This record gives sequence, C-alpha cells and structure tokens, in this order.
Amino acid sequence: MRSEPSTYELLDAIANFFEDIKELVSDNLDDYIFSLKSEIPPEVSLLEEIIDTLDNNLIPLLKGHNRFFAFVAKNSLKICIREIKLIDNYERLEKERLNEILNADGDIKELNKDLCERIKNKKIDLENHFLQQHLIKTTMAKLSIDQPKYSGYLKALEDNYPKD
Repeated sequence: MRSEPSTYELLDAIANFFEDIKELVSDNLDDYIFSLKSEIPPEVSLLEEIIDTLDNNLIPLLKGHNRFFAFVAKNSLKICIREIKLIDNYERLEKERLNEILNADGDIKELNKDLCERIKNKKIDLENHFLQQHLIKTTMAKLSIDQPKYSGYLKALEDNYPKD
C-alpha cells in the first residue's frame, strides 16, 4: 500500500539518524540501530520503546536540526507502527477490489498499474461506482496510516465515507 518510502527505508533512515547522534547522547543506541536495520521488521513493542526513548531521553537533550530530526523519527515510527498493524488487511482488501474491478489477478502493484492505464486510456469509466468506492476506500486506508489526524480524513470519517 505504501508507495515511498517503504517501512524498511523509514526504519533504516531512523537507524542512520541514531548512528549520527549516538555520540551526542548518553543512551546506548546500538541495540536500536541493530534492530532497525534488521531484515525482519521489529516488533511494535520495540518501536514503542524507541518512541519512549526519543520522547524522554533524546529529544530533551538535542538541539537544532538533530532535535527536529528526532521529532521526524518519532512521527515516522508511529507511521511504521500503524502500517505494521494495518497493512496486511488493507492490502488484502485493496487487491480483492482490484481483482473485481479489473477482472484480473496479480501482484497489487501490477494491478494498480493496470488500473491507472485503463483510467488513462478511458477503458474504465470514472463514473463506475465500484471504481469510486475502491478509490475512496484505498485513500481512506492510506490516510489512516500516514495521516490519521489530517482534518480532511477526520471530516471524511465524520461524513461516513466508506473505509476498510
């Protein structure tokens, strides 16, 4: 579901940030760096622990750009947590909708590419109810991960827009 950057890229960037600041802080960040760079995504509990460390131990000590990047890291970790918790179900539902709309099966990226081509070439009607519902549900799912406090998303929830 996520386009760019991937969860792994976010975690790697946070690990690189920790490597850059580890000499500036008293906390030993090596275990976090190792876990964030792992091929296996860290457990949500570890990501929550890292957020707590950022909040309580690192952000208060950092200044300027490093402080700003610590806040970015914290927000990125929150996105990663939401994605880890929600992505499998969202992608399954998105793929099911794409299969139905396109009458095709395949990789979700390829199905999305096919959908874009069909829209571009006017082979699928933009007034198609299933297409509209798919686009709304997919957008709502992405916003629930990336921007759950975004006013437009909250308004859509309030207005009972369909979501997965």
